Amino acid sequence: MHKLSLTRILLFSIAINSIFIKKSVASHNAINFERFLRTKQRNIPFKMIFDWNITTGSILYSSIAKSTNGVMYVGSFDQKLYAFDRKGNILWNVFTDGAIYSSPFVDKNGIIYFGSTDKKLYAIYPNGKKKWEFLTEGDIYSSPVVDQQGTVYVGSNDGNLYAVNENGSKKWVFKTNAPIYSASPSIDKLGNIYIGSNDNKLYSINKNGIKNWEFETEGYVYSSPDFAKDGTIYFGSYDSNIYALNPNGTKKWQYKTGRMIYSSPKVDENGTIYIGSYDHKLYAMNPDGTKKWDFECGGTVYSKPQFNRFGNILVGSFDYKVYEISPEGKLVWSHKLGGPIYSNILTGDNDAFYVSGFDHKIYAFKKKFDLLPSID
Repeated sequence: MHKLSLTRILLFSIAINSIFIKKSVASHNAINFERFLRTKQRNIPFKMIFDWNITTGSILYSSIAKSTNGVMYVGSFDQKLYAFDRKGNILWNVFTDGAIYSSPFVDKNGIIYFGSTDKKLYAIYPNGKKKWEFLTEGDIYSSPVVDQQGTVYVGSNDGNLYAVNENGSKKWVFKTNAPIYSASPSIDKLGNIYIGSNDNKLYSINKNGIKNWEFETEGYVYSSPDFAKDGTIYFGSYDSNIYALNPNGTKKWQYKTGRMIYSSPKVDENGTIYIGSYDHKLYAMNPDGTKKWDFECGGTVYSKPQFNRFGNILVGSFDYKVYEISPEGKLVWSHKLGGPIYSNILTGDNDAFYVSGFDHKIYAFKKKFDLLPSID
């Protein structure tokens, strides 16, 4: 009797596991097949379509940030930070005394941080109530970042990088030799902070505010660095060059593009570096400094490239267009908005994405399945 029961349990377990394995394999194959179709443009099974937009009171430089509960935030030159949901409903807004160029950052507790041209760094609770404000001596165009310990870092036009404690008190200040205009800090896996300045330099600073090193280029550094798995640091300069630095600040290589670089780089899981330029091109660079390909947009690329789940690159351009480009450098899809795009694209659930533009609007796009052949 016990042997029979044990046999039944074993057979039942095998059957259940078989079902789960089949479902897992089917799901994996479906995703890979969908990725194959979309990347190679073979009878794409879905297309991206306009979903909704929100109109703010002025142009939008600020990129959109998202909290873990799906609420999104963006700043506008109308001096307001907006909170909105996935359906395009505005939940609240916060008014400052200056235009908002800075992109918000949402920490693990849902606190939203951003700067304003009223010279202040703001911390806002998820319900829209102000937690604190921190006054610098210059307009803040830089976008803040927060480390694992809750310290907030932001640059100011007064030339300083500020480290601010969670409670809004000053931790330390690091002074560069010129305004920090739109460069935003980046943090590596060791907790070092990197910031560019209008003194043409990229700085590496440890978490105690002490300089590790500085690297001088021949142009303003507005670009915010990204990092490879081996610690290589990538950024662009107004001298038109893409730079790769070793972790100790020595130069690994540089590559000259056709014009100045304002865009920040993005490194994919294979180590390919993507960055935009004033020459209207998106560049894909190999880790050894050789060009993999370039893709020509119709306008300057300020936008930092982002990736969707297929590994395709999403980027905005001053030609009013959003582009989706395959890892091979081929156009997958593009859509024209009502104004130039300066901001980065935010990806969301179910392949949706969101972007802000100079036409005062926040746009949402969603996928639409095209499973049946079209009839002409």
